[in-house]
Amino acid sequence: MDKDESIKALMEEMFNIQVKSNNFMKVLTHDEDISENLVLLLLRLKLFGFLKITEISDAFLLTPGAASNMCDKLEKLNYIERVRTKDDRRVVRVTLTKIGEERVEEIFSKFSIKKLDTITSTLSEINHLFKNIENNI
Repeated sequence: MDKDESIKALMEEMFNIQVKSNNFMKVLTHDEDISENLVLLLLRLKLFGFLKITEISDAFLLTPGAASNMCDKLEKLNYIERVRTKDDRRVVRVTLTKIGEERVEEIFSKFSIKKLDTITSTLSEINHLFKNIENNI
């Protein structure tokens, strides 16, 4: 295989991975009445406990205003709340409410524990392979 063919094969594999990742997100969110990005924000909040608006904007490659808009939508649904820290009232942490926690549980309720473990194992292998690629660049 010459270099052009290698590059083309690499690009095709990259796009295939992206499509498969998008398809998995659609499986997670197809029954949801909120956008994929809002679901992803709920999942991030569950994973990290809380995030500041700047961390949300960095994670989603958005302006702080757009990240705040995402939070407004979730706040109206009572899935999140903004909490000011006692040390510095300017710092606002975004956290899940009890209803938000329940919503995250519902998203994964369609999978058995065995299925969740299989998906986790597969994604872990993929992450490990990507780490090997990064280390060899």
